[in-house]
Amino acid sequence: MKKSTITCIVIPDLRRATNDKKYPLKLRITFKGQRRYFGTGHSINLQQWDKINSENSKGRLRKIRNDIAEIENRASELANKLSPFNFSAFQDIFFEKPIQYESLKSSFEKLIQDVAGQGRAGSANAYKTAMIAFYKFQPKALLSSVNVSFLRSFENWMLTKGNSLTTVGIYARVLRIIINKAIAHKYFNVSDYPFGRNKYLIPAGRKAKRSLNIQELKKIFEYKPSENNYYERRSIDFWKLTYLANGINMADIARLKWDEMYTDSILFYRQKTLLTNRQNAVPIEIVRNEMINSIIHKWSDKSTSYIFNIISEEDDPFAANAKIKQFTRVTNEWMKKIGNKLGISTPLTTYVARHSFSTILLRSGASVEFISHSLGHSDIKVTQNYLSGFNIELKKERMKALTDFC
Repeated sequence: MKKSTITCIVIPDLRRATNDKKYPLKLRITFKGQRRYFGTGHSINLQQWDKINSENSKGRLRKIRNDIAEIENRASELANKLSPFNFSAFQDIFFEKPIQYESLKSSFEKLIQDVAGQGRAGSANAYKTAMIAFYKFQPKALLSSVNVSFLRSFENWMLTKGNSLTTVGIYARVLRIIINKAIAHKYFNVSDYPFGRNKYLIPAGRKAKRSLNIQELKKIFEYKPSENNYYERRSIDFWKLTYLANGINMADIARLKWDEMYTDSILFYRQKTLLTNRQNAVPIEIVRNEMINSIIHKWSDKSTSYIFNIISEEDDPFAANAKIKQFTRVTNEWMKKIGNKLGISTPLTTYVARHSFSTILLRSGASVEFISHSLGHSDIKVTQNYLSGFNIELKKERMKALTDFC
């Protein structure tokens, strides 16, 4: 019986034009009258396509021509080895499953799947929010269509929707992660990389970090919550714990375990570090004082491995993340109410508690190295950047030196 012919050819997909009139190059597989198209990671305009098919192609176009020949030869070789042939099997062996780099949405979905599988529920949720924004901007966008023009248009679109440059920067960084992975898999041409100097510069956050001064902190620590208000009592205690215990965030508080408790300290690893920088993870030591011990005694639960009853061992990463977010939200809401009662204009979030820990240490003369170690930063440059946003009162004090002669 005569074997059906399988044709493998790379062509421009004229159905999908990018903003700058480029077309993605697709590998078209034809078998028994059926066709399937697979991305190659290249996008060109029609003039470039004509040059690629001439003998005079040079530089980048010649490289693309060579890539096309390699793709076609490899596809033909693998397709003819499959017996019987089917498109799904061909896709699996030819692309080794990174076909997610076809559309922008599928690229996001694969990244979300990867981080969720690593237990990084917070990152997975954040990446999903970014995916939704890009999908609303251009529902049919291909990864190969991401260029400087695309990113600038996305930024302008986001701003017209009332979003901040900080939000744009957060979403753009997620897309940069995807493109870096695609380049590593050779599914995005490195010469088309859209980020960096003279290309698209991801906007940095402009929101100034806020911390409290000693007088404001004194008000909080002297405040007596209502004995009949459970949430007010709990919220102020956990806010104080964040401030006193190295600026520890709520995700790490929730995951503190009894076996991390020592005679006069707590030794733990930041959850963020364990998930993203495990090889260089450095433990953080919290020196316990009477206030910290009192909070632990009041709110701890010795029936579980966790010190505090915020999450449980049975929770998967997404359930745990949801509980922590809810616990943090309630804490912030009640602390803002307390702040209003005390006449403190800065919203008393747990972030402010962490920021205040850093700035009070800085103002007391602590070295950046000490603060960096206390916060659990992997690099002192991270701490320097972190501290650079602080704090308006400290800046005012420094500026007074300019007119001390008056």
